[in-house]
Amino acid sequence: MVASSVFVNNKVQILPNPYALTIKPRLQYSSFLTDSILQKLYREQNQIQESNRALYREVTSWRDNAQIKRQVEHEVTVTMSVEVVKLIRQKLASVSQMSNLAQTVSPLISVIRIVNSNLYLRMPHVSQDLIELSGLLGSIVMDSGSLIEAKFDFKQTNLESKQILAEVNLIVESKIRTSYPNLNL
Repeated sequence: MVASSVFVNNKVQILPNPYALTIKPRLQYSSFLTDSILQKLYREQNQIQESNRALYREVTSWRDNAQIKRQVEHEVTVTMSVEVVKLIRQKLASVSQMSNLAQTVSPLISVIRIVNSNLYLRMPHVSQDLIELSGLLGSIVMDSGSLIEAKFDFKQTNLESKQILAEVNLIVESKIRTSYPNLNL
């Protein structure tokens, strides 16, 4: 562990690295923030689903209806965001050691940014929370990486991010196709 030192009464005293002391509270706050974001997304998702299902039942020519397609696309965006945030919560809960923190959390940062780019115009209150979460996780990754003197492989991190998004996309596509079987998206 990296440490700092100070002179106290003409003696060198070794102090623990201050970043090591602040990682756990930031990780806990990240989990709290993730739960808060998830609650907001669930509320939005429920409202959209109710509205879309009612509209879907009313529309007679659903294949060509642009309004329902727009609304279902918004539902897809929110559902994808819900699935990503659930995955983030699960990954944060799985962190048990400093050594696997950077590897577990770093792919999530770019996933959060992609989700945020899809939400920031439609749900600015959630977007701000996602920005905060992304910055917080980035600082945790950097501090934990410096403590264990980790080397970052951004190519591997990007591959993991793409894999996460592909898996979530399959889950969301399956849910939407089940909810709206006759709609061509």
